[in-house]
Amino acid sequence: MAGKYLDYWYDEQLKRYLIQLIRVFSNFRVEENTEKGKHYNRVPARYGDMSRMVASILRNNSENVINSAPFITVTIGSLQIARDRTFDPFLVDTTQVAEREYNQETDSYGTVQGNLYTTQRYMPVPYNLTINVDIWTTNTDTKMQIMEQILILFNPTLQLSQNDNPLDWTNIFELELTDINWSSRAIPAGVDEQLDIATMVFAVPIWLSPPAKVKRQSIIQQIQTDIHSVNSIEDLGFNEGYYDFFKDIADTTEVTVTPNDYYVQIAGATAILIDNASITKKWADLIEMQGELSSSSKLKLNISNDTDSTLNMITGTIASLSGNDSTLVFTLDADTLPSNTLTNVDKIIDARANYPGDGSLAAATTGQRYLITETITKSGYPNWNVDASENDIIEYNGSAWTVVFDASTITDNHYITNTNTSKQYRWHQNSWISSYEGIYNPGYWSLVL
Repeated sequence: MAGKYLDYWYDEQLKRYLIQLIRVFSNFRVEENTEKGKHYNRVPARYGDMSRMVASILRNNSENVINSAPFITVTIGSLQIARDRTFDPFLVDTTQVAEREYNQETDSYGTVQGNLYTTQRYMPVPYNLTINVDIWTTNTDTKMQIMEQILILFNPTLQLSQNDNPLDWTNIFELELTDINWSSRAIPAGVDEQLDIATMVFAVPIWLSPPAKVKRQSIIQQIQTDIHSVNSIEDLGFNEGYYDFFKDIADTTEVTVTPNDYYVQIAGATAILIDNASITKKWADLIEMQGELSSSSKLKLNISNDTDSTLNMITGTIASLSGNDSTLVFTLDADTLPSNTLTNVDKIIDARANYPGDGSLAAATTGQRYLITETITKSGYPNWNVDASENDIIEYNGSAWTVVFDASTITDNHYITNTNTSKQYRWHQNSWISSYEGIYNPGYWSLVL
């Protein structure tokens, strides 16, 4: 017995099933020969039940009016509980859904993640619905035209979807033809003027779903904490009397937290998703939260020390890699690389193993530049006749090789491109590294879907 405080709930589920079933039998046509040639008339379909008032209006309040034909009516024959499809009645299925951010101004969805929802779905109740489809006609030819158009659709079932909601686990159902009664007239027909009715019986296994619970989640996606070094405690809003208690404040520090604290490793033309233990993770777990990959999807890499900076972003398009769910194909946009601060080098070489004109390197010409990976001396390598150290850049001035970049004396950042491979390098502290390859910490990379 329902309590007096039970909320009223009605979702019109049976009504929606009926409306869709009636639409299945709508828009069939019959051929009619007229003076102007063949004409095709639409056969109306409607629900069979009718109130006395509506019936009287259709007959113009007269008993002498004959209903027009042909037409199709759909009625409910029976509705029975389906014990063979009954499952755990206390089952609750919980599903998390991520919505794209909605822009109220443009009335459209964006590419970043918006609200998160948790949906709790309760086990639906199964029923077997039987419907009768009556075909009202005035002659046998018209009946056969309509019947043939319908019968070829059922072999013996027709699968339907009642909505496009991906969370509705009952949206697919079937319509099965189970019986046919060819005519309502007795044989012989005699002089009976009643309309001929052919009846088709259909079985429809349906589900009636109780209401679901939808909860909006409030999950923090990014936290940035700034700690500043200041000259006065008043700059932070504290009373000057508490200065001795707080003592000095540490140098500026920024703590960044991103979903799952994942890292991205860029290696050549690949982007690999890893955690803080260097274990690979699935890209789909993050991509599904925001949308899906497309031809315009991009990966942005921040090569600065500031997560808020947008001036040092390297971007490239991304695409899935068949057979590897933790790796994306990364196609670098070279225009987003930092500008070179040094003249390009022709190659990166081991000067101890090669020298100009030996067959692997071209003969020395003015302007040739090489980045060397090992130390050489004039006495040990007379073909070069120059003293140079590891990571130095040497250049031929027309008569001799000279050191134009002394790695031992330079500490600031520089960028250079190896024209042999078209790959850019960065001088960082005491070594040359790729300007964009490496591991990016949480907060220093982002997806744009």
